[in-house]
Amino acid sequence: MRRVPSVRSASSWRAVPVFAAALSYLLLALPVAHLPLQGFSWLSFFSSRRNRAVPPLRYIGDSQLMQPQRALTEPEIHSPEVQANLDMLLSAMRKYGGIGIAAPQVGWWVRAMVFGIEGENKRYPQAENVPLQFWINPEIVWSSKDRNWMWEGCLSVPGMRGWVGRPTEVRMTGLDRSGFSREVHLVGLPARIAQHEIDHLDGLLFPERVNTNNNNNRLLLPNAAFDAKETWRTHWPSPGSWKTALGQLSDAP
Repeated sequence: MRRVPSVRSASSWRAVPVFAAALSYLLLALPVAHLPLQGFSWLSFFSSRRNRAVPPLRYIGDSQLMQPQRALTEPEIHSPEVQANLDMLLSAMRKYGGIGIAAPQVGWWVRAMVFGIEGENKRYPQAENVPLQFWINPEIVWSSKDRNWMWEGCLSVPGMRGWVGRPTEVRMTGLDRSGFSREVHLVGLPARIAQHEIDHLDGLLFPERVNTNNNNNRLLLPNAAFDAKETWRTHWPSPGSWKTALGQLSDAP
């Protein structure tokens, strides 16, 4: 007797694309935060996803966040993994409302950062626009003696602002996301953002930059205090900080 080949039912065949779609969704939905961002070969599979899942922020006190990070090598920079992580870094900055973000703030332990202000930013409403730019292995090679001050905040230090003085101008070298060398002269707000993000790559957070000599802790304030800034005493907590809005710079301390 000749054997009759089995034939799948129509419902079985219809289930195949449904199963494939479900499997694809599960694979693409795996949170990157649960995977090591370096040294994991499967990341090449995810590198085609421009809008990959954004990892959670790391906060002050995190031992890995508060230590210097390693430089990226040239082969790493050109790898799909690193290019995808740079896209992820930009997505994280936009998701969390930052004007800059450094790789260690989202658990990527390398010297990479992105910053820029595209339109109004709720956390710095008076800030000017700053061109968007990626930096790999950045280094400040010169800074001015002139300084300015600003009420700085940080995604990794939620709910706080600090009155921080920094050089007004800097010269910075590093690599762009394509691995090409670049050098720029930054002035004002772009210079400040660059210095803040490089601090992250060196394991420093802005509260460590606040001048607390003579127990001057009033220069580190909760965000809620700025909602009632009109009630502050004249020249409190300092002449420059009293008159300076969030996102503005002051020549006076």
